[in-house]
Amino acid sequence: MKKILGFGLGLYLTGGVAFTQTLALGDYLKQVESRGSDYQSAQAAVVGLEKQSHQQDLTYSPVLVASYNHFDDQEQQTNPFQGPHTQTDTAGVSITDELPFGPTVSIGYAFTNTNSPLSAVESSFVSGFGLNPDVIPTSYYQIAPVISLSVPLFKNFGGAQTAAGVHEVQYQLESAEKNSAYQREELLYNAKLAYWNLALVRAQVKIRQNTLDRSTDIWNWTKKRVERNLAEAPDALQAEASVRVAELDLQSATESERSARLQFNRYRNTKDASVPENLDELETSLTQEKVEIPSQLPERLDLKAAEDTTLQQKAAYDQAYQNIYPDITLNASYRGNGLDPNYGTANSLAWGTNYPTWTLGAQFNLPLDVFTSSTVAEGYKKNYESAVLSLQDKQLQVSQNWLDLEDRLQDVDKRLAMATEIESIQQSKADQERKRLEYGRTTEFQLLSFENDYNSAQINRLSIISEKLSVLAQAEWWLSTDIHPSNVDSSSTGAN
Repeated sequence: MKKILGFGLGLYLTGGVAFTQTLALGDYLKQVESRGSDYQSAQAAVVGLEKQSHQQDLTYSPVLVASYNHFDDQEQQTNPFQGPHTQTDTAGVSITDELPFGPTVSIGYAFTNTNSPLSAVESSFVSGFGLNPDVIPTSYYQIAPVISLSVPLFKNFGGAQTAAGVHEVQYQLESAEKNSAYQREELLYNAKLAYWNLALVRAQVKIRQNTLDRSTDIWNWTKKRVERNLAEAPDALQAEASVRVAELDLQSATESERSARLQFNRYRNTKDASVPENLDELETSLTQEKVEIPSQLPERLDLKAAEDTTLQQKAAYDQAYQNIYPDITLNASYRGNGLDPNYGTANSLAWGTNYPTWTLGAQFNLPLDVFTSSTVAEGYKKNYESAVLSLQDKQLQVSQNWLDLEDRLQDVDKRLAMATEIESIQQSKADQERKRLEYGRTTEFQLLSFENDYNSAQINRLSIISEKLSVLAQAEWWLSTDIHPSNVDSSSTGAN
């Protein structure tokens, strides 16, 4: 008999449930955020994608190019007028930037220093005129500041194609970022469900254990009555059947509790099935889980992601459509020139207006296979049209989901009120039957039946509370539009 009495309780305690402290929902969610692999993965994706989204800024960022070369030529010369040893130092620096409205501007500064001693033939030739070869300059500086401008006049006019490419990458990354943020909030939603589900099944185990204990007492009492010929054998069989049903219910509840513990621990990255903490009761959670329900649902993160995907497809189409146009580019540049053995003089001449070099021109490029370019652009257009239709369907889906959630919240409130009333009736019925038993006007088996009805009503009410908590948590999840919350403690909410 003791084995039967300890059957359910033994199974319940095998999961290592030796409660030591109460783990509130907010503290559990903090564990999920700090230790949960799934949550940290989603959060890392959000942060990474946000940082990647800045890469489009590089398109319009200026580029600095600096170079230096030293040239030393000591090879034997076949030309007798060629110097025996030539050294050249070349350096330059330039800044190039593509402006958002199309033009590309480049500003640079080039420096060349050449050292080329006179050859023997050149020295003899100079000496023949009575001149000293040493006074002939063999080193000179060439300075050239340059500014150039390139302006597209047809294709990419106003920077349209470049901007489309920038927007394509930008919207693609932003869409992925918002999807990851939506999945991150979904993980918190699922973690809340795991918390409340464990609290529910633990309450069910306690109720089922209480039912088993009472059924066992009734069975023992009935067996004694049968032995004394105060009851019939079928009465004992009926009492035993009640015990077996109670054992089965407890076994099912215990198995559900074990699975709930595993799911509970998965979100906080704990491998075993032990949950030594107490959890808040569902009634307590219901008083704490307050969500502000607006009349209209703000744009959900997954809807915003779908909008960004549509904008990405539009940008891809705009970029491809530019390939149909011919490429006509106007080029203009100005270069100063300074040449002198003295660097200061050469630099002064280069910045002056006496020896400029002007360039003005245009370049025309026309793709001959215009039909292929047009076909490719048409394909991108179809992708864009598909994205628009998908967005419209997503908007309808989100709108209907929100209306359904509002209806479910009203319905669950109605059912919770009904279940609470039924529980009160069943409790009152069981209490009155207990008094009747004291006066000998009923049987313990009848009382047990009434108490089982009361226990079932308790379980039903707790299940509906768990359902309402789920609906509130889902509303909170859908209302989460902050991609980078400064405070990730999701336990703090508004009021309902």
